[in-house]
Formats: sequence, structure tokens, C-alpha cells
Amino acid sequence: MPRISAAAKRAAPARHRATAPEAKSERRAAIVHAAVGLLREAPLAMFSVEALARRADLAKGTVYLYFGTREEVLLAVHAEHAQLLFDVLERALAAPKADTRRMARAVVRHLNAHPEFLPLAATCRSMLDTNISVDAALAFKLGIGARLGQLGMRVEALYPKLPRGQGVTLLMASYALMLGLWQIAEPPECLKQAMALPQMRVFRIDFETQLTTALVNLWEGATQRAARKARQI
Repeated sequence: MPRISAAAKRAAPARHRATAPEAKSERRAAIVHAAVGLLREAPLAMFSVEALARRADLAKGTVYLYFGTREEVLLAVHAEHAQLLFDVLERALAAPKADTRRMARAVVRHLNAHPEFLPLAATCRSMLDTNISVDAALAFKLGIGARLGQLGMRVEALYPKLPRGQGVTLLMASYALMLGLWQIAEPPECLKQAMALPQMRVFRIDFETQLTTALVNLWEGATQRAARKARQI
């Protein structure tokens, strides 16, 4: 999708342009909220900026005042949803009886409540490689990185035997598990009918059950290994 010319970005009538910081923030949030609604109707749909503008009740040109491309809108959605997932993890880790199984169940409940998250996450890398500005990509990475660092320290506080920096490593491995298992559980459209074949049985997995088990195994394995190493010192 080509970047929009300066003329196109000026296409929104002046009366639709927000000037106060609060109004600009609200307008940007409305665009992101509209994108979430479209993704929930069809998570893998490639909706147009026109459809997005209609859903947000804005002129198409107004969307381009806030986002350079449609992919930058999607990246903003993914960034917002990643922060929501971090919130879930933070609450689970701060609970009075925090443990890996409760944390895993909280993550699975959140993913079920936000079915647009993983399909969008699966396309995030290709979006970063194609039609997103350096500034937007860097802002996204810095925002995710800052929260990862904070949450990683919480993980290490809960499991003090973990070496410094392993909290972030554990969180990134958890994300890889979520995305990898989802991609197995949700085959591409061209293979959906073929999934009924006996030879494809190995790929038919219960995503919720396997993700819960995999997260518990990952976290317990990491913390137990760290505890054993600490005893050997």
C-alpha cells in the first residue's frame, strides 16, 4: 500500500481537524477503536482505510492526519492490545497466591476475550517490513521494550532465583509459545478442509489446553532450573 501524498493528507475538511491535545488524543483513540471493531468482525480481513473512516465516523483524510498508512493503525491496535496483555500478566504476578498455573489460565482467558490479538500479532513482522515508517516502528518497539523491562523485574522479584534479565527472556519465550501454538491450531484457509484428513490429526490441537500446559512447563522449568543452580553455588 503506497504512502499517502501530502495532498491526500490535506483532504479532510478543516472543520474536522482537532487542535487541542485532548481532542487529538480522542480522535486517534476513535480510529484505533474502529479498527478493533473491524478486526473482531473478521480478524484476518484486510479492511480499507475507507471502511475504517466510515466506522470511526470520520473523513478518510482525517485518518491520514493521525496515521501514515493503514498498517500503522493496525500496529497501534497491536501495541494497545499488547499492553492489555501485560496488564493481565502484571495482575496475575501480583496476586496474593501467584503461581504459574493461575498466570497461564489468566493469559488464556484474555486471549479468548480478544480473538483479534494473535491473528494481528502473526502479521506484525510483515507489517513492520513493508509499510510502516521508521518513527512508528521505533515508537512501537520502545513502548513494548519499556513494559517488558518493567514486567521482567516483577517476574524476577516473584522468582528471586532467576538470574538478572531472565524475566524478560521468559516473557518473550511465552509470547513465542502463544503465537506458535495459535498458528498450528489455526491453519491457513487453503488447509482448513484438509484438516479433516487422518494424516492431519497431529496438527489438530486444543489451543487452550496446550497453551496452558506449555506455559506452565516453561515457567516451572525455568524457575526450577534456576533454583537448582542457586543451590549448587
